[in-house]
Amino acid sequence: MGEFSKKVGEHGETLVKEFLTLIGWTGLRTGVEIRCKHPQKHERTKGSGRNTHGVDILYSARSQLQDFTLDNVCCSVKFTSKAYPNHPNTKFREHFKDLAHCIECYSKSEVRNSTIIDYNGRGVKRANDVGVLFWLTNDNDSYQDVVSKVANIVIDKNLTFSAIYLVDNSRAAFIYDSISFLKNSFKEHEINFHYSFTAANYTDTNLKRYGKALPVEYLTSDILPFRLISEKDKSVIFCVVIREKFSKENLERLMNFVSDVSQEFTKKFKLLFPDYNALEHEDTVETVKGLVQAKEKDLSIEVSSYNSDFRGQ
Repeated sequence: MGEFSKKVGEHGETLVKEFLTLIGWTGLRTGVEIRCKHPQKHERTKGSGRNTHGVDILYSARSQLQDFTLDNVCCSVKFTSKAYPNHPNTKFREHFKDLAHCIECYSKSEVRNSTIIDYNGRGVKRANDVGVLFWLTNDNDSYQDVVSKVANIVIDKNLTFSAIYLVDNSRAAFIYDSISFLKNSFKEHEINFHYSFTAANYTDTNLKRYGKALPVEYLTSDILPFRLISEKDKSVIFCVVIREKFSKENLERLMNFVSDVSQEFTKKFKLLFPDYNALEHEDTVETVKGLVQAKEKDLSIEVSSYNSDFRGQ
């Protein structure tokens, strides 16, 4: 049983590394050991103390959503061959607490200090230490959205961390399916993530407005924005993938979003839903498009599905 559990765990880390490569995260460090700064506070069993924390995957990169900031991301991979628990709160609190303790000690570690030194002279003024909990299951018959079941849990106020993002099967599949669809459907285009422009990232002139790496903040977003750049003529399609099902309200919201954000660099839009069906939804699309195009007559808007099903086209 112990050897089988080890194989399942190793498969999980391999799977997550492949996923992180897909979203453009490079320079990944695996199996990083951090000395525990609070042996009693962080002990797993009362009276046992603790010496170290293990960071399954460590990723550091210049943030594109925050001015002059280095993102240090500690990833914890929890992968099981069994289904998600019917009542996941207890197990989630355990996973969450362990990662929070790891981040607390990472923030005071030599590993972090060394990384910050590596970024000296690159315009970085602060570091943001965050966590990503990949809680995945290999059981296809299990429910896939554990996030919604633990969304209202009250977190222990004694934990010290800035942010922890939870990625479950459903969330990982949304990101994976979105990127895979675009790569297969726009083979003559360069696929880039669009980086939102906000009050948090408007003074750093070295920040890009799009790029190959998915910002850590986008891991839990229900909307993924992309810039698809033609390799032939460099024309741009602003593509937005939404996790929620098609509805008139969601379509209106999405069209208003893309028209406000992207007209400085394109007037071509591609909107992708998980369940769009042309036979059922085309009339709704034409109605909403008419309202938007009445204000901006030269906009080109296409709506379809990112799932591999001919009915969505």
